[in-house]
Amino acid sequence: MSRLLARIKVMATYAVITLPLTGHMRPMMAAVRALRQAGHRAVIVGPIDLIRRVPNDIETLIIGQKDLPEGALDALCSCLSRMTSLSDMLQMFGVVATLSRLYLNYLPKAIETLGVDGILHDQLEPAAGIVARGLSHADPGFQHISLACALPMNREPLVPPPFTGWRYRSDRFGAWLNAGYYRVVNWLLREQNQVLADGATYFGLSKPEGLEDWQQVWTVDDGLSRTLDLAQGLASLDYPRTHPPLYLGPFRDKVQSYPDYASIEHERDGRPLCFISLGSLMGGRASTLRAMAKGASDRGLQPIVVHGGRIDSDEVIWPSGSIVRDFLNQQDILSQCSAAVLHGGYNSTTDAVAAGVPIVTVPMAFEQGAIAARVERAGLGRTVGLRGPSLSQRIRLALGDVLESAEIAQSVRQARYEAMAAHGLPGFVAAVEGQARQTLKNLSSKRVKTVTYDWMQPAE
Repeated sequence: MSRLLARIKVMATYAVITLPLTGHMRPMMAAVRALRQAGHRAVIVGPIDLIRRVPNDIETLIIGQKDLPEGALDALCSCLSRMTSLSDMLQMFGVVATLSRLYLNYLPKAIETLGVDGILHDQLEPAAGIVARGLSHADPGFQHISLACALPMNREPLVPPPFTGWRYRSDRFGAWLNAGYYRVVNWLLREQNQVLADGATYFGLSKPEGLEDWQQVWTVDDGLSRTLDLAQGLASLDYPRTHPPLYLGPFRDKVQSYPDYASIEHERDGRPLCFISLGSLMGGRASTLRAMAKGASDRGLQPIVVHGGRIDSDEVIWPSGSIVRDFLNQQDILSQCSAAVLHGGYNSTTDAVAAGVPIVTVPMAFEQGAIAARVERAGLGRTVGLRGPSLSQRIRLALGDVLESAEIAQSVRQARYEAMAAHGLPGFVAAVEGQARQTLKNLSSKRVKTVTYDWMQPAE
């Protein structure tokens, strides 16, 4: 706490925990750079395979090399780009438990080494949140900031679990249905939940009385900050919540620049443009991308296919006039498009909404079905199932629907206004610094309790 009192007006130091996934790292890197530009120090802490993916301009600290030596995490994460079998799903559950155990064991020592004033972590790494809650309990001057880089994980009885495509229901049946699925999720994630429970016991954390049985298990929800829970997204892309995170809009910066609209202008054939992507993890599914492009072409649109460098586009027979690239500046290209056909990834969907583009979603895995359901509820587009006859034909029909609907056009305009009014990265920095100022104000007349922990693992 004394470090924060002495230094917050000039600089604070934050340990930053992110996931080894492009869709999570990009907004978190933008947040780190925003903190640095405001005069603070932010250090990405994690295993070596994750740190190797961090841009060179950002400070890092490697932990857990005994548990996850070089190559180990990459091998574990290989299932994430497939997700085609029960084995892939079980491997994913093992990955999240392994990472949570690593952060619980090694993050406290890293914080001590760095002289950290607070932890900023992705919502989807709850062990970092358990550590932050424990440290802030011992030292009320320690900052805990959780950030939803994807769909917010906050559990509420009336909010369907984030890995279902269920529609929102405000009745008792909806609450009963959600509770049942949360019990299933708890069982599937039981290894990670036990890691979190062990951490909670170690730090002396407890749950309040009167919780439902599915809420009594230590889960991702227990890693969320009780003082500053943020989301780089839009309220229009979520269901109604009793206790929502603070939605700040997309976190984007221009450091990682890809070719913009000018790089494809010479390939334009006069048709309206349709942006097509399966994201950074699933861009290797050439047959699905081709069907998406054909559906757009059959509807009279010129497809722009971005696959993240995961396929050899010369080996695929694309519809005539298709523009195919490894990477493009997503925000810039979307601003030139009339529609988008997406997998339902959170960042690409948010960028499409911010660009005022109607969406056809083809969800494939993870929380994509839940995002697609939110897109439909908000009136921003339509969903097409991956399985079924003639994917390209169903995409063509859905594109006709979203392009011709006056109701969708109105909803898209309203959501774009929301995105334009969002505070973004400046709002993020203001929220972090505002919490620090409030913490100092609250502490000015209080005696601070100090607790010393015997950390679980020796320093590396």
